[in-house]
Amino acid sequence: MVNRFRIAGAVVVFSLLALMAIPHALMGQALITEKFSNAPLVESLNLISKKYAVKVAFDNEALSGYNINARFTNEPVEKVMSRLLKDTNFEYIVIDNVYVIRRKIAVTTDTPKVNPLKFNGVVRDRNSGESLPYASIKVVNTQLGTAANSDGFFSLAQTQTDSLAKADSLYIRVSYVGYKPIEMKVARFSHTNSPLVVELDRNNLEIKEVKVTDEYSSIVNHGFRPGELVWSSRQVAQVPTFSGIDAIAPLMLLPGVDGTTESLSGLTVRHSAADKNLVTFDGFTLYNIDHFFGSFSSLNSKVVKDIRILRGGFDAQWGGRASSVIEITGKTGNEHNLVVDAGADELSADVSVEGPIGKKLSYVVAARRSFTDYYRSPLYNSLMGVTRPDFSSVQALANTSDADVVKPTFYYYDANAKVSFKPNIRDIISVSGYTSGDKLTYNQNVQNPYVDENADLSTTGVGFRWARQWGSSFYHNLTIGGSSFNLNYVHQDSIMRYRQASQRDTVLKNYDLENVLNDFSLNLLMQFKPDVHNTLEGGLSSNLVNLNYFESYFHNVNGLSIIDTTHSSDNLSALYSGWLQNTFAGGKLKALTIGFRATYHNLSGKFYFEPRLQAIVAPTPNLSLKLAAGIYNQYVNRIVQANSSGVYRNFWIVSDGKLFPVVKSQHLIAGMTWEDKGWLVDVEGYLKYTEGISFIQNVTRRVNGNQFKTTSLLLTLDSRATGVDLLVRKDWSKGQVWAAYSLSRSFNESPKLNGGEEYYALDDHLHELKIAGTFTVGKWHLSASWIYGSPKPWDEILLTSSLQLSPDYEKNSVRLIPYHRLDAGLAFVQRVDKVEVTAGVKAFNLYDRQNVIAKPFSLSDTPVQDYLAGRALITFQEIIGMDFTPMFYLNLKF
Repeated sequence: MVNRFRIAGAVVVFSLLALMAIPHALMGQALITEKFSNAPLVESLNLISKKYAVKVAFDNEALSGYNINARFTNEPVEKVMSRLLKDTNFEYIVIDNVYVIRRKIAVTTDTPKVNPLKFNGVVRDRNSGESLPYASIKVVNTQLGTAANSDGFFSLAQTQTDSLAKADSLYIRVSYVGYKPIEMKVARFSHTNSPLVVELDRNNLEIKEVKVTDEYSSIVNHGFRPGELVWSSRQVAQVPTFSGIDAIAPLMLLPGVDGTTESLSGLTVRHSAADKNLVTFDGFTLYNIDHFFGSFSSLNSKVVKDIRILRGGFDAQWGGRASSVIEITGKTGNEHNLVVDAGADELSADVSVEGPIGKKLSYVVAARRSFTDYYRSPLYNSLMGVTRPDFSSVQALANTSDADVVKPTFYYYDANAKVSFKPNIRDIISVSGYTSGDKLTYNQNVQNPYVDENADLSTTGVGFRWARQWGSSFYHNLTIGGSSFNLNYVHQDSIMRYRQASQRDTVLKNYDLENVLNDFSLNLLMQFKPDVHNTLEGGLSSNLVNLNYFESYFHNVNGLSIIDTTHSSDNLSALYSGWLQNTFAGGKLKALTIGFRATYHNLSGKFYFEPRLQAIVAPTPNLSLKLAAGIYNQYVNRIVQANSSGVYRNFWIVSDGKLFPVVKSQHLIAGMTWEDKGWLVDVEGYLKYTEGISFIQNVTRRVNGNQFKTTSLLLTLDSRATGVDLLVRKDWSKGQVWAAYSLSRSFNESPKLNGGEEYYALDDHLHELKIAGTFTVGKWHLSASWIYGSPKPWDEILLTSSLQLSPDYEKNSVRLIPYHRLDAGLAFVQRVDKVEVTAGVKAFNLYDRQNVIAKPFSLSDTPVQDYLAGRALITFQEIIGMDFTPMFYLNLKF
């Protein structure tokens, strides 16, 4: 009985509480009183949304043809929505208190079949309208995801067996390096016909139905393919480099990219020389990206949207290079506002302008020019002293002879222009152009010493591009590009050296080099997604390279010829390629890409077949395992003159399959990526074997008693590189810190060097560690980086009394001192009215470490006389790195 009373009492109490809750629920619900007389449905919904604070989501265009006649008096929202949509082909569903209007789903007596959620979209910059290439799109709390293509387009679909296949909506997370990630809801009915537009911003925004995650916008991130890393060009100025707008130099802070070369050899990626990197910019190939003898790059970050480096194992889309790919995507220009960005540092001044032309056209124009031919700043003097120490030696000799000292005249420039046309949301058409150059003049017109040197280096490029996303299944990208490389270098010098009061030696030298390369390329890429699991890609390409070079070197002492050599070549190389690959994805297998590339080369008369493989498996949402392998051929290479310290002594040649072989490289990569809560750990092990590398070796022999002759030999070598690259990064709301570590070995082997035995390559060093970070405190931006490299080899030549190589000689067996330096930067950003003012200082080699980055050897100017006097015939030159150097800069943006 007692239990019955307890049960009855509980029922009464529950009933009373329920009755009390009813009026409160009714009070919280909007009651609508309105009269609509032949009113457009869209306007009626907007009025209800604004007047009664009802959240409504619908497609304006789809509902634009309906008019409403209805009267409502204190009616609930559900009843009003039902009556408004009664005579239409639409219905509503409620998602998180939002009334989402969709087309009616047909009801049948059969078991209802739910179509898988499938939509396509484009990722853009909210402020400028720029598309964001290769943005990441992931379904929250699942392993489903994809990456946008080079134009920011993406498509995403679920299978019938997917756990979310029957959901009316899902949340996607969209992220892009340098931007704030967002999470947003996508309803099933939405965006089936027109692409979903996703806009990202670098600022904190709170947008209806969009959640901006509390994360720092990463400067460096991993890519979606093995070997790939992404760098944010928009934050280049935060990294301590010589130039605040250098788009390429910060790549040296990534694992696998040598950070200890300074101005010596460009980007050395996993122990391959800079010419083995394919550098593409808006569809055309760049054969030179350096300014100031390699101190920094000629690519202006103010016109660069995205920089991606594929350190090896790249897929069949890419060909023509043996080591890596550096893909640079230029800006299309601000589509909403006129933006002017101007700056200056101790070497140059620059300006860029971008903006819209009407509603569908946009442009970006930028130019930079150094004023080093008018004003020589302390930074200029430091750079010139490191990159051309021979000038300092000549000037010192001129001072001792009471001659007027003449300093070199040097300047550089670069310019970019691009016009983009977007007739609709699916098409992008653009035309872009690029030019850069360095010019040096040095005339020491005195009797002793006499030096006359002129160098003119220029690079140009132009590209046309048309890309279209035809729907959720098909995409194409057509590029037509042309580029040129021109180097004209002339060096003449003479000097009289006194051995005794009555004896003197007259040394004459003359070096001429002309290298002209013209490149034309046509590429068509097509992508087709037949179903949820497969992506089929293929393409056709044609590449024509017309290249000629002329090299002459003359060295004479007292009328005796020491070196007298001439090389020349003029060839037209034609490549015709086709490639095909398929990517399968499903479940924990994020991507399995199997493909091949086939190329016909006219000069060798052969077909070259290059299989490629990539695989990524995700055991958990945060962990990915990756594998890549492939064969890569290169048909245009730069010849390196071994042990030459001259910056203009290397030149481009085309492979002919005979004198200059086609370079072949085999890559094998395996690794993993783990990412969670601002942490990123990316590790890759690699093995790379490259054969057919051509180089010139100068060999000195004694002939006819006390006469000497230097002969230039064209040799080939094979290289082997193994290593492990590790990237650890931590983001938080005010900054980012990362560490890049490489453990590696690099070996060369040539049948005519070192007795045919394998020897250490000059870029071999076991350890390299780079630690960098950026921090933001109010209006102050701080950055720092520390680089360490274990000792590299140098070639100490050991000769016997008969001037033969000593039995104790082993090539590249002696090591330099360890390399390390600390760089730092500090910038202050202040908005004055509509102008953003940035003033900053950067310091290179903060604790003034004297690093030796190379030690090449050469024959002495007077070998016969030195031999007779018992002096060494071989001289070694230590190339010293930059000492402590501060740099100041100012930038205005409005």
